[in-house]
Amino acid sequence: MNQEYLHPITYITDCRDDNTLGRLRTRVSTLFSGSSVVFVRVSSNLSSADVEAAINLVDIIDAYDGHPGIILVNVAPRNGNAKRWPNGTPFGWLQLGNLAIFTTIDGYTLSLIQKVLKQQLTVKIYDIPTCVPKMDLSAETQKRIINTQFRSFDYLPRLAAEIVHGRPLPITETFSEIPIMPLSTCWIDSFGNIKTNILPEEIDFKVGEDRVLRVGENKQFRLPCYERLKDIPDNVAALTVGSSGLGDKRFIEIMKQGKSAACELGLTTGEQLRYIK
Repeated sequence: MNQEYLHPITYITDCRDDNTLGRLRTRVSTLFSGSSVVFVRVSSNLSSADVEAAINLVDIIDAYDGHPGIILVNVAPRNGNAKRWPNGTPFGWLQLGNLAIFTTIDGYTLSLIQKVLKQQLTVKIYDIPTCVPKMDLSAETQKRIINTQFRSFDYLPRLAAEIVHGRPLPITETFSEIPIMPLSTCWIDSFGNIKTNILPEEIDFKVGEDRVLRVGENKQFRLPCYERLKDIPDNVAALTVGSSGLGDKRFIEIMKQGKSAACELGLTTGEQLRYIK
């Protein structure tokens, strides 16, 4: 199955420890000889993992800048709503221009790319028990993959390799019921800046005016709008149009000049926001 592939591969995953990341990098590298493999590690917190994956997926697509590559996404809880699947959320393939995206489909993972593209996405689903027997694998290996709890290692890279290397597999169904993510805090960077999924037009963003955002039932902030981070006065929390997004669709960020907005405002990822005025 190992074939040369000279384009970058990005793996967005809620698996964060060195053992897991080392095994994932090795497996992907053996299937795509010559490629570089980069990891984006999102939270393993069940309330925010898919939210973080969603904004990172948009940003990574933006970073490819139209060039070919592969994005692998695995955010796959087995509890709660995921119990409706036999062994966690299914994996699917979505082609966006030159990018092949292989991803889990549950939750909000695909919601923001659908939002910025303004079009309904349809994902081709590849059921593990149906597709694994079509791969050139021993009976023992097939059995292990079908029953594995480490699907992001045993199955997802192999699925991507089969499709990208031109070995078609049976599509078991298609999926287009991608939920709409409510306005939320989606990512906190190393400086404490808070990336949201709010587009400027959703809050009528205007430099020089204030906007009021409510977090939950008991927290509310009046935040001024500034064009750039450098324009925000010291020790002031404010809104600005950040770098995250795709094309001309860039998301609002909450920043505090010289300090961590997340710490100062007591916010984490996955918190729902409501625009008041």
